Amino acid sequence: MKNVSRGKRRTTEHAIPTKEDTDMETTTNWLRILLGCTGLATVSWGMPTQALAASCGRPTHASGPHALAGPARPSGGIGLSRRHDSIVGLWHTVYTSGGVTAFESFEQWHADGNEFEVADLQLGAMCQGTWEQTAPGTVRLFHVGWNFDPTGISLIGYFTEIQTDTLSADGNTYDGTFLIQNFDLTGNHVPGDQSGPVHATRLTVP
Repeated sequence: MKNVSRGKRRTTEHAIPTKEDTDMETTTNWLRILLGCTGLATVSWGMPTQALAASCGRPTHASGPHALAGPARPSGGIGLSRRHDSIVGLWHTVYTSGGVTAFESFEQWHADGNEFEVADLQLGAMCQGTWEQTAPGTVRLFHVGWNFDPTGISLIGYFTEIQTDTLSADGNTYDGTFLIQNFDLTGNHVPGDQSGPVHATRLTVP
């Protein structure tokens, strides 16, 4: 049987990519990743947990608290003995609302009064804040960020978060309260407040 396709000529040839093409494609891919994470971060943090969880296919509340393999050691970690009375450092933080775990995060408190947090709500859920000491072992934290609609395209408002936290006597945990409030672009308070207790455990170098 004769193969009738053997004599056919290809009408389309594969172009050999140049270095410029490869560099452009790499840059474009990184921009897509960056913009995607940024959009998720701004959408996720200020949204009520129920709405956020539904939008990303998760249960209404996280099934935490998550157990970590390396808990803080009472006397471990470089410099821990010098900062046991300070909130500065890395923490595993659990937020509870309505009697169940609302979300968890890894949280970094900096000595310069800034704070950075990555939550388990959704890919790219990040937040930043500023804090000050209000009493020995007690701090007050303020967060602010933008809220977008579920598409991540249209800006619909912003959120604020207030925390008041108190360190334990040994400096390895802290407990406090949080309040997240949402506002539209004209500053009107909109539904979706979330509040409850916070518990955090210090993370140190194993």
